[in-house]
Amino acid sequence: MSSFEFQTPGTILSGAGSVRRIAGTQALRSARRTLLVTDRTLVDLGLAGRVEQALREGGGEVVTFADVEPEPSAETVRSAAAAGRDGGVDAVVGLGGGSPMDVAKLAALLAACPQPVEDMYGVDRAEGRRLPLVLIPTTAGTGSEATKVAVVTGDDGQKSPILAPQLVCDTVILDVELTLGLPPAITAATGVDAMVHAIEAYTSAVRKNPVSDQLALQALRLLSGSIRTAVAHGEQVEPRSRMLTGAMLAGLAFVNATVGAVHALAYPLGTGFHVSHGGSTALVLVPVMRFNMPEATPLYAEIARAVMPDLDAGEDREAAQRLVTSLESLIPEVGLRGRLHEAGVQEGDVPDLVAGALRQERLLSYNIKPMTPDDVEAVYRASL
Repeated sequence: MSSFEFQTPGTILSGAGSVRRIAGTQALRSARRTLLVTDRTLVDLGLAGRVEQALREGGGEVVTFADVEPEPSAETVRSAAAAGRDGGVDAVVGLGGGSPMDVAKLAALLAACPQPVEDMYGVDRAEGRRLPLVLIPTTAGTGSEATKVAVVTGDDGQKSPILAPQLVCDTVILDVELTLGLPPAITAATGVDAMVHAIEAYTSAVRKNPVSDQLALQALRLLSGSIRTAVAHGEQVEPRSRMLTGAMLAGLAFVNATVGAVHALAYPLGTGFHVSHGGSTALVLVPVMRFNMPEATPLYAEIARAVMPDLDAGEDREAAQRLVTSLESLIPEVGLRGRLHEAGVQEGDVPDLVAGALRQERLLSYNIKPMTPDDVEAVYRASL
């Protein structure tokens, strides 16, 4: 058995209505004033108000920062941290999808540490200690609540991931009631993103381990078995609950085993064409899997047998191909775009996309099959 390290949040609190217990969590029990990081949509929907009420009922004061945008900028991170410092907060709560949770992670660190956010870009470059941190996902996809990763758009317009152990939160709250109003398009995009996390974790070239493997497979069982119902019947609690749990498990899997080329090729689509992160991964998932097939066939076959109970044992190649074709069918079935031209990408855009993907050297190095610049271009062209 190979040696490995596995990091997790301190506590995971799950269940309908569990957000009402937030003030009693160990992370916030002594907090007098909490910074709530969220976005305007969640304020308008009243979800932020539920969290504010629960915090105030626990005897604390709340400072709300609701200016987080999709693909949040470094400037937004700075503003959130300043709101925390100016408000004299002693704890942080992140409520929302990946963007608010990522900003909350960094605000919890920057509110207590003067290090500039741009000095944190990369792996293990963050300094100091953060404030107590609770994360509450309202989508089932990013897995940010379970990870030590935050992704911001740097001042140069490029996606800039930050990986640091300080970003692992103290408490995750999985309250399915907060996801019941999620629109079908967001349900689909975040759900496929979670599936990508699990697939790439299971096929990671560098830190794949027995714990991440089991979490990835269970995540895929939950997600693949629930995503269609969650998209079509978003009011049903049980499918939503399975999606929420599956996304968190996928987050735990990928942060400990890494993702790869799907994410590397997806990032330039988000910054250059304003495609959501989940929508971007859906656009390149199948072509990357086909590129990886020579190296990943046995692992894809294991995934297929785990999530398709009716699959005959057969040969690995047949099972692996069945997995890829099922995902190729799933993407349009849940209403997502499966080709780059559907997102406005043209032939002339490919060189810029390739250049953007090649900047993600770390992610490309984690891919199970090495990718040259020509390979990256070929995958994009296969996606058109």
